[in-house]
Amino acid sequence: MTIATGWLLLLFVGAYLITPASVLPLVMADLNITEATAAALVSMPQVAATVIGIPVGIYLDRVEARAAVPAAAGVLLAGSVGDWFAGSAGSVSLLVASRLLAGIGMFVLWVVSINLASSTFPAHRRATATSVIISGYPAGYALGQLGAPRLVGVVDWPGVFPVFGTAALVMSLALYVAVGRVSRFQTSSDPISVTGFKRVLRNQNVWMVVVVTVLGYSLYMVFNSWMPTYISRRFSVSLAESGAFVALFPAVGILARPTGGWLSDRVLAQRRRPVFAASFVGATVLAVTMFYSTTITVLVTMLVLAGVFIQLQIGLMYQSIQEFVAPTAAGTAVSLASVAGWLGSFVAPVAAGELVATAGTYTVLFALAVGLGVTGVFTVWQMAESGGYRATA
Repeated sequence: MTIATGWLLLLFVGAYLITPASVLPLVMADLNITEATAAALVSMPQVAATVIGIPVGIYLDRVEARAAVPAAAGVLLAGSVGDWFAGSAGSVSLLVASRLLAGIGMFVLWVVSINLASSTFPAHRRATATSVIISGYPAGYALGQLGAPRLVGVVDWPGVFPVFGTAALVMSLALYVAVGRVSRFQTSSDPISVTGFKRVLRNQNVWMVVVVTVLGYSLYMVFNSWMPTYISRRFSVSLAESGAFVALFPAVGILARPTGGWLSDRVLAQRRRPVFAASFVGATVLAVTMFYSTTITVLVTMLVLAGVFIQLQIGLMYQSIQEFVAPTAAGTAVSLASVAGWLGSFVAPVAAGELVATAGTYTVLFALAVGLGVTGVFTVWQMAESGGYRATA
């Protein structure tokens, strides 16, 4: 029950996060902003997560944070209501501030959900469990890409934000009830020390996973944030139609993410590197194929396959980084990987927007994707295998 409610909670968090990308042309037109600024609005919650991620992760590693779930969802709802007022008033600065506020709640909900999954199951099933619960997030991206353009027909685009924010609050209360008095974490009685935290920061294997996480999420967000606009302009279809097509990209993560964890746990005997490598290689090849696609059918097919390959590794990242640290630092390690993911999620859409504005063409997005994929392959080749690795305390 806790896994199901956690999945639904991440569903609505993901839908809230991706909403600006789903209606990007409307946002740019109403606020009179450039592509790069619009992309930055998509990524403001990730900026907040990047800033507060490490201290919040250390705090959550030390406490039983059940009460933080509805509180964090309340912060996200407050931010989404702020989005509504800011968008309606045409205030870019207020919209930035409200998205940053929502990002604080988003990060807490994300880390708690991952820790819940990884601490509930035995070691040989943790990668699968983690991948299952966070598959709610791409489902949320799909919900946002598909639903937001249609909700605009009922309310103006600023009104879409509190719809998903309210749903997240409701599911946070459901998760709070489902958890009940049962501890969500099997934490060590000895919380992470200053020395232990320094040891995490000096661990080269941890930083290799961080790099992989930045690259993986960058690839994911380049396609997620800009493909609706690219398809709409390239093939002259409506934003709602292009959003429906692109919704398939994150939606396949509902199966791809658990599949990546299952392959690693069961087929590959807890080895992680082969899944990381296959993810980057497949995404690189498909980005090249998309560049040469001349019909919307071929492009969308390749996009869906790219969504499968990219998301095989998402979920596995959070388990892999825990395997390189002592048990008392597991929550901190998850937070570090989460910060890395949010950093990639923020930087990649903004960099893509700058490239599009400079080059004057959206095809430069595919060159960026190929560059990220090739760098990812090289990084995985250099990294150690975390499966079976035992960190010292």
